[in-house]
Amino acid sequence: MKLLLAALRLVGIHSHRSFRLAIRGTALLVGLLAGYCVGIHMELEEFSKGFWIFLIVILTAMLEFVFADVLADQSFPFDTERKLALMERRLGVDAIRTISERLKQTIHEFRGCDTAVISGTVHVLAELNSTNDSRTRYGLLQLTDYVGPGGGKKGRVTLINQGIIGRCARTEQLESVDFADAEEYKNAMIRDFGFTKSEIQLHTATARSYLAFPLKNDDSLIGVIYFFTTEPQVFPRAAADVHFDRIAQEFVNYLKLVQLV
Repeated sequence: MKLLLAALRLVGIHSHRSFRLAIRGTALLVGLLAGYCVGIHMELEEFSKGFWIFLIVILTAMLEFVFADVLADQSFPFDTERKLALMERRLGVDAIRTISERLKQTIHEFRGCDTAVISGTVHVLAELNSTNDSRTRYGLLQLTDYVGPGGGKKGRVTLINQGIIGRCARTEQLESVDFADAEEYKNAMIRDFGFTKSEIQLHTATARSYLAFPLKNDDSLIGVIYFFTTEPQVFPRAAADVHFDRIAQEFVNYLKLVQLV
């Protein structure tokens, strides 16, 4: 499944809707071709060959009406996607653009480092689908595309027990970590940050220094500001003069205005 998701994202499929449409289009194409072949074999009175191809039509129909929804829900949880869409509608394009611009300004406030190789985004705490034993799960939903040269698109979910983002959410304090090389990064992600070996294979390992800062409304955590850079030994030193409390409060105020907290 992990390799499938990596391949899908490589060709531009990032959402429940696009994945569902891709499955539907593939099933319809295969079904049409199979139906055409069945017609030819019937005309030639090759009933046995026609029967086996007819089975392909049945299988593609099952893929379209049964398995597609299951695969889509597993690969791209619709509830999570719906939460992101709701946040975007409530915040509006201007507010999200303003948050991204504020992230860029924050990056330029870092000192003693190359700010051109720093990337950042904002994650919001979100309730995910319940587990099989009905326990509530929480994750950190990426609200904005990354600003800067690295990172991916909005919508990614990090579980509360994973990564420096999850650690920041649990401790509700500024967290930073550095890695000397890709091997140290991979080992630490498995040993200290809750990822499996297969999950790590999907991560880019070019970043060397990370920083996460909590977003809090009163005493309740609502999200995390997150930065990383390909330069080693940057954080937290480069952020010593950055007023994260003020920046975090700005983001919290945006979320409060649209009643997301």
